[in-house]
Amino acid sequence: MIVMPLSALLLASVSSVPVTAPAALGSSLLVQANDAPHIAALPLDGGAGDPQQAAPGASQAEAPATQSAPPADNGPANAAPAGAVPADVAPVDAAPASEPMLLRDPWHKPNRDIFAFDVFFERKMLAPLAHGYRAVTPQIFRAGVNNAILNLDEPSTAINQVVQLKIGRALKTTVRFAINSTIGIGGLIDVASAGGLRRRPADFGQTLGRYGAKPGPYVMLPFLGPSNVRDGFGRLVDTFTDPVGFVIGGIFTSPGGAARFAMAGINWREKNDGTMSAIYGASDPYAFTRAAYSQQRAAVVQDATGKAAALPDF
Repeated sequence: MIVMPLSALLLASVSSVPVTAPAALGSSLLVQANDAPHIAALPLDGGAGDPQQAAPGASQAEAPATQSAPPADNGPANAAPAGAVPADVAPVDAAPASEPMLLRDPWHKPNRDIFAFDVFFERKMLAPLAHGYRAVTPQIFRAGVNNAILNLDEPSTAINQVVQLKIGRALKTTVRFAINSTIGIGGLIDVASAGGLRRRPADFGQTLGRYGAKPGPYVMLPFLGPSNVRDGFGRLVDTFTDPVGFVIGGIFTSPGGAARFAMAGINWREKNDGTMSAIYGASDPYAFTRAAYSQQRAAVVQDATGKAAALPDF
């Protein structure tokens, strides 16, 4: 299982999959499927038509111009100039070539309402909890909690790596989990990384993308943040197939599952003040989050296909 807050609200974690600079600023709302609990159920309806593909050879240097343009869904209902992007299609900066350059946002009005709710929740509840947690705990304690949370995601990661036919990765992930759960005292110490076995997150949304499933329309989820139809369904599958969840119980059915979910969200928020500042400092936080999430997920899918470029870490 994997969790994240405010939109990310309660989705916890930091993805190790590389993405470009705009996504690096990312959003607390960014659902990093690799490190956050999967609990959102969405219909498998990607909508009509596939997004346009990125033009071959397009340079990343041209991307900021697309991102800085005013969001089409906020503007007046005037006729768009020739070549303009429709209001329900969101430009994605420097999106990897194997993923759609444009993410459709046909539900942008309700999406913005949900985004506003998530922001309110983050500012009034999650941020104060995270700041209080930081104030009363030493850094070494918070690092141990972070390691333990990520360690609990490893069994689900290994399952997805097997389904993706990444058998070598799955074996390394299994060894990581065994080492950190024993020598690492329940995952509090990341002994495996110190020994050269780095973490390689995976989730079912990524698995679907690896086999060609399109992301579908963009959606904002209450408390869980940015997603798309494919990844939302992927979170649901990961939730019900998470081996750790079978042991400690589900989010809504056991104290252990609820505590894991809540702590993951607080942990994520405590580590990502810079991310939240980047979101709130944007001229349009909603459009910024949408672009950053879309780009990050495109990089995650590329990683599963073996085509990911060497980009800065998210």
